[in-house]
Amino acid sequence: MPVFAAGITVFFIKLTESHLKLLLAFSAAYLLALSFLHLLPEIFSTIPSPRAGLWVLAGFFIQVLLEFFSSGIEHGHAHIHAEKNKIPLALLFGLFLHSFIEGLPLADIFNASQNKRIISFLMGITLHNIPISLAFSGLLIHQQLSKNKVIMYLVVLALMAPLGALIGYLMQSTLANIEHLSSIFTAIVVGIFLHIATTIIFESSEKNHRYHITKLLSILLGVALGYLLSK
Repeated sequence: MPVFAAGITVFFIKLTESHLKLLLAFSAAYLLALSFLHLLPEIFSTIPSPRAGLWVLAGFFIQVLLEFFSSGIEHGHAHIHAEKNKIPLALLFGLFLHSFIEGLPLADIFNASQNKRIISFLMGITLHNIPISLAFSGLLIHQQLSKNKVIMYLVVLALMAPLGALIGYLMQSTLANIEHLSSIFTAIVVGIFLHIATTIIFESSEKNHRYHITKLLSILLGVALGYLLSK
């Protein structure tokens, strides 16, 4: 479980905000490249237009709605005002639901033959959730939650995407009459990816909208990886 493993590293390694921003920029660029170079062409070749675009837009605005609950922790930070030793339930709900929905397109991972799309998609979700896990565990520690509670919340977070994959698989098995259900799940998550990726990249900008060279390199590396895995 890379997400869980990343989350508990905050107990042993102190990551600076700049390190987290680099990870976020890299993962956001990978998601953006994966969406445009691989996932979107596949979606529009499977689902008739304009219905494909409507599902992508639905995912985009689902993420807008989720951020009312999660306070934007999917971008690697969250501004909350809560008592110490407590974590807002709304944030947990938004973040866990976000991770669950992202797992829905991974339903095919339960099939014997896994295609390249599933592998690249799984990598994208993992890369995306590692910095989120770091930010989430850092927030929990800042709220002075006990170590056991932090670990418990990280375990739940790590299980959300696999649970989404399982539910997606069961839905595809029982709702076989719904056309292109797998591609619909993917389109919704691509909409979420586009919202997250563009927000992170623009939030990575410095004064006068200029990027530090390290952030620019992180973005270019993320795009390069997305390109290589989409070939």
